Amino acid sequence: MQSVVTLAHAKYVKAIAYAKVKTDKVDSHILAQLLRLNFIPQAHKISNENRTLRDALRARLKIVQRCTSVTNSMALVLAKYNLTEPEQLQSIPKLQYDQLTAHASLLKEQMLTLEKSLYPYLIPNDDIQRLLWIPGIGKMNAFTILLEADDINRFADVKNFFSYCRLVPSARNSAGKSKQ
Repeated sequence: MQSVVTLAHAKYVKAIAYAKVKTDKVDSHILAQLLRLNFIPQAHKISNENRTLRDALRARLKIVQRCTSVTNSMALVLAKYNLTEPEQLQSIPKLQYDQLTAHASLLKEQMLTLEKSLYPYLIPNDDIQRLLWIPGIGKMNAFTILLEADDINRFADVKNFFSYCRLVPSARNSAGKSKQ
């Protein structure tokens, strides 16, 4: 007899979370009942190769966020002294601005290095090539869509995909009140 493993989405298995008695025996019994009734919300496991690429893409995103923060700090230094050009800065503020500029330059270099490391794995992909034909979707957006969605066939229909992408407004209804 071959056993089939079902990967349950821990966040959505609320029957266990709300159980008053919490033991392994009780939890396994509840899971067995949910599985028998086909009420287990399944989680998706991304392939190891795509997980590595997705993690690299997420690391790039963090670098982009830091670069944006440094760029904003550079603008704040200028605004603090009511200046429009960095050449107008003197002594300590100029040193601070120059350090921020060097930091931004390093972050941009790291961003490009990560991007280029992803190209050999993702550019030859047919799905990436299809995504690149869509106006407004560049390489990084195409990489993000492919690696975050993983397998588009895992979504029953387009509504499920939109919901996964958080493009569907959420509504919380309670006691006759609705919050969007």
